[in-house]
Amino acid sequence: MREDSRELLAGEAVTWAERHLFERRSVVHEHELWRHALEAARGSSTSLNEIKQETASREYLRSGEDKVAHRDVLAREWEIVQAARDGIGAYAPLSPRIAGADNQLTPEQSTALDSILWSTHFITLFRGAAGTGKSFVLRRVQQAIDAAGSASVVLAPQRQQVLDLLRDGLIGTQTVAECLQRRELPDRAVVIVDEAGQLSGRQLFDLIDLVRERSGRLILSGDTRQHGPIEASDALRAIERYSGLRAAEISEIRRQDARRGRTMAERRRIKTYREAVEAAAAGDLSRSFRKLEALGAIVECDPARQNERLTNAYLEIAKSGESAIVISQTRAEVRAANDAIRNQLRDRDLLAREESTVTALEQIDLTEAQKLDLRHYPSGSVVVFNRDFRNCTCGEHGKIIGLTARHLVVEVADRVRQIPRKDLEKVTVCLPHVLSLSIGDKLQLKANSRTLDGRKLANGEIVSVAKISPDGGIHLRDGRVLPPYYRQFQRGYAVTSYGSQGKTVDHVLFSDSGVRAASSAQQWYVTISRGRKSIRIFTPDKRALRNAIARSGERELALDLMPQQDSGTNKRHKIFRSLRRGREFARRVCFMTMHSWSSQFLGIDLNQKHENRKSQTNRAGNARVLAA
Repeated sequence: MREDSRELLAGEAVTWAERHLFERRSVVHEHELWRHALEAARGSSTSLNEIKQETASREYLRSGEDKVAHRDVLAREWEIVQAARDGIGAYAPLSPRIAGADNQLTPEQSTALDSILWSTHFITLFRGAAGTGKSFVLRRVQQAIDAAGSASVVLAPQRQQVLDLLRDGLIGTQTVAECLQRRELPDRAVVIVDEAGQLSGRQLFDLIDLVRERSGRLILSGDTRQHGPIEASDALRAIERYSGLRAAEISEIRRQDARRGRTMAERRRIKTYREAVEAAAAGDLSRSFRKLEALGAIVECDPARQNERLTNAYLEIAKSGESAIVISQTRAEVRAANDAIRNQLRDRDLLAREESTVTALEQIDLTEAQKLDLRHYPSGSVVVFNRDFRNCTCGEHGKIIGLTARHLVVEVADRVRQIPRKDLEKVTVCLPHVLSLSIGDKLQLKANSRTLDGRKLANGEIVSVAKISPDGGIHLRDGRVLPPYYRQFQRGYAVTSYGSQGKTVDHVLFSDSGVRAASSAQQWYVTISRGRKSIRIFTPDKRALRNAIARSGERELALDLMPQQDSGTNKRHKIFRSLRRGREFARRVCFMTMHSWSSQFLGIDLNQKHENRKSQTNRAGNARVLAA
């Protein structure tokens, strides 16, 4: 692979670091900007002192703890919150229908449904703990809105969530990304978004803009106690914390239902299990831990034998015919658990003996900024088109040839293709590896696609192999066939906590690695709440795990850096007033930010230093306009 060599100025290096870090987080430490800017400038004469001077000159929102937030990110979060605040009490009720007559709802669900349907706000919030039956209530909401003569659209961040909503009886479902791309929204539609806690600031900003354009309204259903979005700004949490809106809420957990137990002892265990989940949902992590410990569900074991004990527990459940999932904390641990479980399944003749080998593609987690630098591409990696683009179709993959000032050059089907730098979000970087498959193997799909007969394949789905055709097609037990070109999957016995969100099984097995940075209250809550009947936790150190789950895991918002104490009132009001005066700028700020970044990385000759300096000056000017 080849990349143009060039001298990177301090301003360019800092802008690259901003694009890299602020893609995933609203607030970063300034020393992180220095480190990543130095990484970007590696091989050039740019010094750390020059980089420090550059960040010092930029119009960040700063705290006294080395924390900084980009003014553009702050403006986006502020606009989201302001849209919610501006819409309070500004509309007629969503529907005149009253939920009390529905005898299929619990009293709590009926109250929540009434609250939603009588809402007079532009944005209506609906909060429910894991396993409380939110989708059941949302189906009643959609039915009432449709009966009132209004159009409704149901969205979710991920394809798997969309399919689950469709299965639960909601109609007109699609992903948020599909809706934003097509922009086909009926006028005055009520847009229902499930799992809204996984919407990034950029997605919700764009969705609010579209819904306003169509004179519609939004219902955001989600649980900010679970994992949030990959990208920056936990937008739903920003609304909950700063808008003043109150959510309709349900908290009665239905997933861990003691009536599922076959014996009195099993019913008592399920009841205590549910109490542990309820405690986690209420934020009482210590009580949650004690409940599971009293059940004997937390097993302290030698790390050298942890995978063995985990595998034996999985096989025990597999023999019973009930469903189970293993949750691990890192991708490396997921791979190790998957391999250990599969080896034991084969040794015990629980998988077919005959094997076929395929070349699977494992996604490399790169930010859009990292895609602009071939140093971040592992040796042997390929690109996979995640949507149709010019003469390449979704699912095609190509060999990387090089990166020029304007294009990523790849070879696809023996032809050279050039992908403009501004379009790199249309490809995913993957690393090929050989995978042995047998009939009965479980796979986790890692990309959205369709079968050759048009049936949907959803990122995150767990599927079972029924047959492997000579042409490379993989037949699944549900009747679908993975096309020969679809190779973005991994073994599906174990998943990460994030990958488990939204899934329900009979039994959960959690492998705690002792990596404390991966443990948090969110990770604990999501992990333990997946099961209907039981959870077992294997850990090298109970005490360390108990302490680790007390960590919040919430990412800071840019709004959180605003002065909150009385001594900072004048400063806070001054910043908010400046944002109010710049509201129209804030609405365009996402596009301006991308233009600013693109002007330095995508559309100019980077060797023309005077042009780079001009771009940096313009960008600093934009930040001053927002603060003016």
